[in-house]
Amino acid sequence: MFWILFVMGTIVAIAVALLVGGIVTPRHHRVARSIVVNADPDTVWRAVRDVAQYATWRDDILSAVLVDTDQPGVRWCETSRRGSVTFGIVHEHAPHAFTARILDDDLSYSGEWRWHIAAVAGGTLLAITESADVGNPVFRFIGAHINGHTRSLDAYLTAFARHVNNSGAAIIDARPA
Repeated sequence: MFWILFVMGTIVAIAVALLVGGIVTPRHHRVARSIVVNADPDTVWRAVRDVAQYATWRDDILSAVLVDTDQPGVRWCETSRRGSVTFGIVHEHAPHAFTARILDDDLSYSGEWRWHIAAVAGGTLLAITESADVGNPVFRFIGAHINGHTRSLDAYLTAFARHVNNSGAAIIDARPA
């Protein structure tokens, strides 16, 4: 009987800690990461802007399908093991930058990514800034303190480096754009 109460008390304590930790964690975050790859800016632009081809080189998604093609602007749905999310390009400055926002309003999070591409010594800089809000305090705590806010950015940039045959390229913190 003692062990049952101990285990149940431990589970309740962990749940309360996650909830309280999430409540005191800021709802909004803004992070940026970048990578320099040995490819020309046009190649980088074409690869990151061709959202319909993401599933061919990104490990974190199962599919990327253009949707609402009769609507203005580019919209696509990415499906991963965790579900589907619909994105739309809300700003574009070809071939240097574009911003995509999550269009779904039934998720526990919202936000956008901004891609910036620039020629630099030794190749092309690809920087991505994530600005996001996480409503659920438990998810907010896990995202900030366990997974880390840059997890998705790092996965994207690692896959991108592999896609352009630069697997050894280092991901670095960047100043948010």
